[in-house]
Amino acid sequence: MSESDKDQIERRSFLKASLASVALAGCAALPTPLLTKLPEPSAHQKLNRLAAPSTVGILKAKSYEDDLFGIIKDKMSELKVGDFKGKTVVLKPNMVECPINAPITTRPEVLRAAAQVVDYLGARKIIIAEGPGHMRDTEQILATTGIGQICKEMGLPFIDLNLDDSVEVPIEHSFANVDHFILPKTIVEADAVVSVPKMKTHHWVGMTCAMKNLFGLFPGRKYGFPKNFLHFAGIPHCILDINRLVPTRLSIVDAITAMEGDGPINGTAKEMGLIIAGSDPAAVDAVCARIMGYDLSELDYIRVAGQVIGNVDPSEIKIVGANIKDVVSDFKRPVTYLKDRKLSDKLLSNQSQSGAS
Repeated sequence: MSESDKDQIERRSFLKASLASVALAGCAALPTPLLTKLPEPSAHQKLNRLAAPSTVGILKAKSYEDDLFGIIKDKMSELKVGDFKGKTVVLKPNMVECPINAPITTRPEVLRAAAQVVDYLGARKIIIAEGPGHMRDTEQILATTGIGQICKEMGLPFIDLNLDDSVEVPIEHSFANVDHFILPKTIVEADAVVSVPKMKTHHWVGMTCAMKNLFGLFPGRKYGFPKNFLHFAGIPHCILDINRLVPTRLSIVDAITAMEGDGPINGTAKEMGLIIAGSDPAAVDAVCARIMGYDLSELDYIRVAGQVIGNVDPSEIKIVGANIKDVVSDFKRPVTYLKDRKLSDKLLSNQSQSGAS
């Protein structure tokens, strides 16, 4: 081997080692608490936690063609939601993106059923509202997902929360360490908010359901796309803050076709045949997490929500409908939440394999 060849090999080895060091240094110096644990909540943050027990319905629905309204309505009295008489109620679906036939957004059939439930419970006015976090063409999402058609058929207004008039709302003892958030006027003036999410895995917080769905309340024109400021403030931190500022009266989760793998956008469909419903979003999310095969120790924001939002311990949750053990089905994890493997371990493994090839 010539000296020139040796020099080239040594140079390539040096570059690989340097790049690996830079990559690892970059991971260690990420200017964001995305993967950090939440601080333990203060006594003040625990003040408004919902009293136990909470009731969550695990309702079987074989397909989106079933009578979803009837299925949910039959359990309303057991779920102890109360009524919406004379109230303006905002239904908040998940509309982050709109690839055709991908299980990303709340299906219009579930949103229709949620609107029928709220109407049945006496709402004076029903509004559909969302602030999509990725795709900025909300009209295209409405058209592609069928949600726009549902709004038209039911005569319900749709408000793009990214463009709505906004209001500064103060928050004390914020997990995200801010003194206020900017929220859409439609949300601030509503009497009640109903979360209508899709059950999905999520690469930054493990899973997204009732509580994470409220992230779409933050207006994109104020916080960027995909709500960039809030990512740097800490997604788990902001989830807890927005659920403290905007308590939901009811959550109806689309888990008929859920998403597993690299959610919340690039995962794959997982047929579950379920609707999960309840008035305590923390309890709803805790039940969904267990159905998906998660331990709450893996989902820090849900664990802490059990101290500041509602109830997450099985002893504090009454289940109506199906038995949870009969519907548990382990979801494929995002790479950031592979069992027994941290993101940093995965990066190290990839770099090691790259260096050996």
